[in-house]
Amino acid sequence: MNSLDGAIELIHQKFIEEPFHSLQILYGESLGSNLPGGTCSDKTKSFIDDARKRGFDVSLHSAFIDGREIHRLARLNIDGRVFFADVGNGWPSIYPYPSDEPFIYSCFGMTFRTEISDNMISVYHQIENEEKLQMEIMLTERPEIEIINEIKDRFSSGIIYPFTDRMRFSAIVEGEFRFLRDEKLYIYRPNGEKVQIIVAKNQWEIALEKYFGWKIKLPFSEDNYD
Repeated sequence: MNSLDGAIELIHQKFIEEPFHSLQILYGESLGSNLPGGTCSDKTKSFIDDARKRGFDVSLHSAFIDGREIHRLARLNIDGRVFFADVGNGWPSIYPYPSDEPFIYSCFGMTFRTEISDNMISVYHQIENEEKLQMEIMLTERPEIEIINEIKDRFSSGIIYPFTDRMRFSAIVEGEFRFLRDEKLYIYRPNGEKVQIIVAKNQWEIALEKYFGWKIKLPFSEDNYD
């Protein structure tokens, strides 16, 4: 169903079935490819593949983080309107952003909102009482082949991502949003409750299986545990 409701359903499905993770950057692409998901590029390409199978008019798009064009998302044309699905976000960006009007929604105790000006959508993310500019999406469409080529070179071009050399693993699990960030696991519940659990490096494998349901062998040695 290539309607807006159908797009939202697919976005939600992807946040459940395909975690955001930085395993390719930490341990090499071979380990990261052992499970679905990945960084914004991996998750967005997977979404686009499935969306096209469902009949959506969808293409790769990009956004700026801290002034650098390093984030990937999907551009959807639905009933004459343009929406941006940020399915590759490490946070639960579970609704597409319309290009023609500001948008706001809350989930798991956090809020996402947009402002539109000068051919740009500014996306703001608020947790508790702290709001930050998360990204800026140019409304102008770029040739998809250019973005595809940039994705191919993402690990060899010297780009420094916000999660470079850092553990990031997040997904919606059992109705909660769970996010392992370095040595802390954050659990955000639908009622706004937030739980924080300390997870040492040598406990990452256990945490990924216990809290996310993924049994992953990480190439750690005792020398990595300091």
